Amino acid sequence: MATAELFQNVNALTGLVENLKHFADASDVFYLVVMGALVFIMQWGFAMLEGGQARTKNVNNVMMKNILDFMVGGPLWLFVGYCIATYGLGFGDWATWYKHVFDASASSSHNGLVMAEWFFGLVFCATTATIISGGVAERINFLAYVFLSVIVTGLLYPIWVHLGPWGANILPYHDYAGSLNVHALGGAIGLGAIIALGPRIGRFKIKDGKRIPIPIPGHDVPMAIFGAFCLAFGWYGFNVGSSIFLKDISGLVAVTTTMAMCAGAISAMVVSHFDPLATANGFLAGLVAICSGTDVVSPFGALIIGLVAGAQVPIVFSLVEKLGIDDACGIFPVHFGGGATGAILAGVFGMKALGGLGGVNLGWQIIAVVLCLVYGVVVGYIAAKVAGFLAGGLRVPVEWEQEGLDITEHHLKAYHMEDPVSPVAYEKAKQEGKIVA
Repeated sequence: MATAELFQNVNALTGLVENLKHFADASDVFYLVVMGALVFIMQWGFAMLEGGQARTKNVNNVMMKNILDFMVGGPLWLFVGYCIATYGLGFGDWATWYKHVFDASASSSHNGLVMAEWFFGLVFCATTATIISGGVAERINFLAYVFLSVIVTGLLYPIWVHLGPWGANILPYHDYAGSLNVHALGGAIGLGAIIALGPRIGRFKIKDGKRIPIPIPGHDVPMAIFGAFCLAFGWYGFNVGSSIFLKDISGLVAVTTTMAMCAGAISAMVVSHFDPLATANGFLAGLVAICSGTDVVSPFGALIIGLVAGAQVPIVFSLVEKLGIDDACGIFPVHFGGGATGAILAGVFGMKALGGLGGVNLGWQIIAVVLCLVYGVVVGYIAAKVAGFLAGGLRVPVEWEQEGLDITEHHLKAYHMEDPVSPVAYEKAKQEGKIVA
């Protein structure tokens, strides 16, 4: 082609480039929305997992908290949380963001890519809050939980995220998909709230001067395991989608996610002597653990990470129980235990010498885990106390806890199992002409 002909077609080339840019934006938006929708499905999984581990008299209460976390978190992430996490105290950037909030023309530019990124951030924020609900189940005042969810999604989660690699990178640890930023943080905040709340009635007894734990089994283990599988399905959006842009998607992430899940189930099953619920929590712990280094470790490294994360679940749960802490759904061993394990081991198996891609500083991984624990437990305890003060009490009355929160808080049973009509009552009604045989 002659030089003159090339310049004659410059407009066509410019149009082609613009179309390619438009296609790239559209692809990224589609990718983020689909991946975010997968993460949103995890709310369903948490509802089933926690609901199955609750008693029949408290199932609706568990479901309401899971609904609440997302519905309250959405507006808070729009107006406050996203700005804190992304911009910190850069209030000029807040003003720019609010143009997207109040002006559809601004928020639709580049196919609304910035809004798709916001949506993907929201589902992570809501997940953090939902983790907490399982730990405080069956005795927290629902209104107090509303305030606690507001504080977590609007303030506590965004502050931590801003300090880390997803924000200002003041703490330069590696966390690709949220082992610390979502899971360990949710588990630590939950532990603080659990300590502030105290154990359920009958969870512990004193015998010969010793504290003896009394198990309070959930009403439906299959329901809980179904929830765990639902969470695992959504986890592929959680981890794979964390590339944010379609061009950076990695098949390695899908494989390491799968291997850690499998290994977590195997080790938890063995350590718990084939307990079904512990096994399900084990594969969740494996998934939690791999989030941090899923993009930099080898499939073999992911197997080891999952094995360690799954094995620690029943062990850490027992230790927490011995301290007199009533973690109703085991959120601390699964989410903080798994998250801390994964964050630290990402610094080990992320090393090139051990088959990783490098670029992960083990020292910063350990520092971040310690800071996450201290920050989470302290602010979780304070937030729970503040929520209780605002709601007129953190915990429901003893009578309400004994009767169940479905009736006392929501005035609706989850299950309406009618008493069967006895043969004597049937014959009597028949004789009195109240029924026609």
